[in-house]
Amino acid sequence: MKPMRAWKTLLLTSALLLGATRVSAAEEPLPYTMKQGDILLTLARDYMTREADYLVVQRLNGIADPRRIPVGTVLMIPPAILRTEPVTGEIASFRGTVTVNGKDAAVGTKVGEGMRVETGPSAFVSIRLPDASAISLPSQSRILVTRLRRIALTGAIDDDFKLEAGRARMSVTPFRDPGSKFRVTTPLSVTAVRGTDFRVAFEGEGKAMTEVVGGKVAVAPDVEKPTTAVGRGFGVIASPDGVGDPIALLPAPQLANIEKTATGATISAKPLDGARKYRIALAADARFTEVLDEQLSDTPSASFALAPTATFFIRLTAIDSNGLEGLPGTFALSGAVPATR
Repeated sequence: MKPMRAWKTLLLTSALLLGATRVSAAEEPLPYTMKQGDILLTLARDYMTREADYLVVQRLNGIADPRRIPVGTVLMIPPAILRTEPVTGEIASFRGTVTVNGKDAAVGTKVGEGMRVETGPSAFVSIRLPDASAISLPSQSRILVTRLRRIALTGAIDDDFKLEAGRARMSVTPFRDPGSKFRVTTPLSVTAVRGTDFRVAFEGEGKAMTEVVGGKVAVAPDVEKPTTAVGRGFGVIASPDGVGDPIALLPAPQLANIEKTATGATISAKPLDGARKYRIALAADARFTEVLDEQLSDTPSASFALAPTATFFIRLTAIDSNGLEGLPGTFALSGAVPATR
């Protein structure tokens, strides 16, 4: 029997014997290293949902005496019995019509569990999370915060978002605690990460896409199914039939020309083989937390209305015949700038 399967079997057996019916076999255990002065019974009282939950941990880890556990011992603890604390993110920047739970957003608006953030036409929003991770939504996108919590015992984060429409880009701060989780779901896929930069798109009932810009992610049809590992420069497409094999993303387009006019600028990229469309976005900063405008074009060129003295950054991406968006190229008005990821 595989180790994880054996652990889940033991977990369910212990839960049934001890009445802990809320423990889920789908959740992997979280590691906790015993420190000087730690006593399992005290940990249960302070950090678990019931004092009696120490019995679950004792049985799962084969502990003979819960009062005498050596310092440095790593205990595997079911997440469902650990006490959590809700945390909140906030709107870092936005443009156009953006709502949080149906109300107009403002910079600093709190975003927590159960809240839905939505962008209208030609709108954009950046959400900053407590660990400095960020979620960016372009126009006509909608995301639900299904879980935004911190585990009291370890400080690990437990974040879960559901992309209901449109696209989202996530820049996830590398985890300090191995028990941290960051997941983005669509009706067709679950994407889990441990610190990376990626995009998720949902196009109705038939297609969801994950594209990895930095790091790697694991994608599955749902939490019970095997995952597909996807590294930087690759993407996958999920359908009702499951998650497909990783596909290489198109490389970052190169900037060809910026033609400034009295009312704005026309920005052109060098054409890429295999590109069906191009996305050209402008922002006030190199990390694109303050997006000014973006256009999706059939050609590698787009015109924007801008003030004559505007300073801006440009992000170019190419989209292939599968609908997967490629790696980004980021440039300043005066030339290329280092990639942020």
